[in-house]
Amino acid sequence: MLTVLMPSFHSAKLVKERISEINNDTEIIVIENSKDNNLKEELEKEHKNVKVVIPDENLGWGKAINLGIKLSNTNMVFITQPDVKLIKNCIEKLKECITSFKDFSILTPYDENDKTYKNYENYKSYENEKVNNKFLLKEVDYVDLTWLIDKSKFKENELWDEKIFLYFEAKDFSKRIKDNKKKIYIVKNINTYHIGSASHDPKYEYFSKLNRSWHYNWSRHYYNKKHFGSLFAYKKSIPLLIKLIFKLLKAIILLRFSEAKFIFVEIYGLSSAILCLPSFYRPYK
Repeated sequence: MLTVLMPSFHSAKLVKERISEINNDTEIIVIENSKDNNLKEELEKEHKNVKVVIPDENLGWGKAINLGIKLSNTNMVFITQPDVKLIKNCIEKLKECITSFKDFSILTPYDENDKTYKNYENYKSYENEKVNNKFLLKEVDYVDLTWLIDKSKFKENELWDEKIFLYFEAKDFSKRIKDNKKKIYIVKNINTYHIGSASHDPKYEYFSKLNRSWHYNWSRHYYNKKHFGSLFAYKKSIPLLIKLIFKLLKAIILLRFSEAKFIFVEIYGLSSAILCLPSFYRPYK
């Protein structure tokens, strides 16, 4: 009825915690983007409902999701991540909700840590909907963190944009869905809790910051260009590039070399996007 899909990267401890929050009659697919074969062996030995896939290379977020969707044996796929707790029987409630409610392309739980990590945006006064007088749904324009998708409502090329390695992939996915007049809902009384900034082993934090610095700027320019055109993207990116260059020079003059390295990586990512280079940066494996 429903498959839980979890892309992961050096997140063994959190992946195990999330699996413990899901009943063992639910299919779980973990796409482990690191080469952690020990995690695969351990999880598949302990849990008959868990399949761990280790790609030949780090696929990033969107490509890993598309692979997991393709491998799933159910029409409904719930995409989540290691630092999002599945609380209060989240998966079982989702299963109950979708037995009666079918009119959606994406449906997601409401995240209880919304003051820090609000997982939806709503720009219009959509009507609330109730399912079985139990589940309160709100149509929204954008969701993040988790996504329950109905595979039957998507063509393969309508899924996640594999050119985006990290960041803005959820914004891109949601925008394309709304542009195609499909419906996105948040279920206000089915809940998750986003821990935040905890999706990887702490020993990789330095490399993770490098990754964020490069990919956030690359993905933002790519997203703006894809949806609003080259002129709009360059009008946003060129002033930012100039600002970052001055910021880098200031850090070097003040001998703040650690700060300068991260600023340089931001410039590197943004200039790569401006030059139409692919999202290639991988500071660690």
